[in-house]
Amino acid sequence: MKKLFFLLICTQMSCNLLDQQLESSFTPDNFYKNADDAKAALSAAYDQMKGQNMYDQAMWVLQDQATDDAEWGGGRSTANQAKNDVDKYSFTPATTTFQSIWTAAYSGINKANAVLARVPAITMDANLKNQYLAEAKFLRGFYYFTLVRMFGGVPMILQETTSLDNLEVARATADEVYQQVIKDFSEAATVLPVAYTGANLGRATRGAAIAFLAKVYLTREDWPNAVAKCKEVMDLGVYDIWDKFEDAFLIGNKNGKESVFEVQALGGGLGEGSYMQGYMRPNFDKVNGIAGFGDDPVTKNLYDTYRATDKRRDVTIRLYTATSTPPAPASITFPAYVYKYRDPAATANGEGSNNYPVIRYADVLLMYAEALNEQAAGNTDAFNAINRLRRRAGIPELEQTLGQAQFRDSVLLERRLELAFEGHRWYDLVRTKRLISAMKAQNPSIVVSERHYLYPIPQTEIDVNAKLKQNPDY
Repeated sequence: MKKLFFLLICTQMSCNLLDQQLESSFTPDNFYKNADDAKAALSAAYDQMKGQNMYDQAMWVLQDQATDDAEWGGGRSTANQAKNDVDKYSFTPATTTFQSIWTAAYSGINKANAVLARVPAITMDANLKNQYLAEAKFLRGFYYFTLVRMFGGVPMILQETTSLDNLEVARATADEVYQQVIKDFSEAATVLPVAYTGANLGRATRGAAIAFLAKVYLTREDWPNAVAKCKEVMDLGVYDIWDKFEDAFLIGNKNGKESVFEVQALGGGLGEGSYMQGYMRPNFDKVNGIAGFGDDPVTKNLYDTYRATDKRRDVTIRLYTATSTPPAPASITFPAYVYKYRDPAATANGEGSNNYPVIRYADVLLMYAEALNEQAAGNTDAFNAINRLRRRAGIPELEQTLGQAQFRDSVLLERRLELAFEGHRWYDLVRTKRLISAMKAQNPSIVVSERHYLYPIPQTEIDVNAKLKQNPDY
């Protein structure tokens, strides 16, 4: 059992370390005894989203670095071979980033399965118990949704793994995994509260479960259900967009009205801080004397796609110059970096208080607009939804004379500009079958083919599981 899990147990139970059993003495039989134990176990399932195997690094690499929004080069380089391989599409099943995501997701799934298996027997408040079980279903759906979108069909394990026996499991089909994801999110949505207060802010809500269902249906091109679920989120009446785009990323507005679901972060030396403000800041721009790493370096292709008048551009991207403060090195031909996540108070690269926005209400509006347009061209509600964001950005509204194909192109572009570096671009290019053309337009030397519409199953998993088959052409 990880030290972090023990820390979470103590944190949730407000325990005195000296009064507790040693970490090695915890077992499933002597741990799941009361509501505090249930809460700690659930917190461990949430915690898999954190860490560099997921939203503290690996997710950015696969969701952003592998797109036309970010590329190493032009005087910028990284010593991390895995990042370079993903960036240039020279990756193989042995590229370590894939194992990172796979391991973190399945660890989260097993912890969610443990909650679902063990918590029902605990004597505690029935409503709270049902909420915790719903959160566990939400988390299991979240992790499987991550896996199926990246890898296609994967082994589907719905029971807690308690021994080393029978660990070889064949892949379920993508359809089977999606059906389980829909089931988990749907069941969670019927129980989860609409909102939380105080220390519970950031937990999975009804709106988050429904919004993820909308994204599942959008991915599956089930337009009627995507529309219906987006409308359900909108009708909850608890979400809205901020008046200014930049307000959505202020640390003081975390878990605010535009937030549907965020991965939580808290700086201050607790080991729960965000790495975004450090990893995405260039090494020549120091905060409290600490250099950044410059991950997800922004392409000129993306920067030039914004209108000069688009208020989102300079919030999302900082283009340094020879005369800026700090100045950019002359060796970098286009020194643009992600600026949307910053914490001037951070005392280390992993000590930001920036949450990672997995779904903002802006995303719900854009999903709604896209799905409505796919049902029929010229839908007034579709134009109203996208134009709310364009008005906030200070750019002209779309005219309702646009045809269906033109609107389809416009909403995909709007998603790119509105949601840049929030983990949507790769999925959007994959599901719309535009990955190859987009990457060719950004850099023709990067060769992308049909096989890249799925990432490879990690080679280490293939090696230890004879029933696990690799994706085509890897």
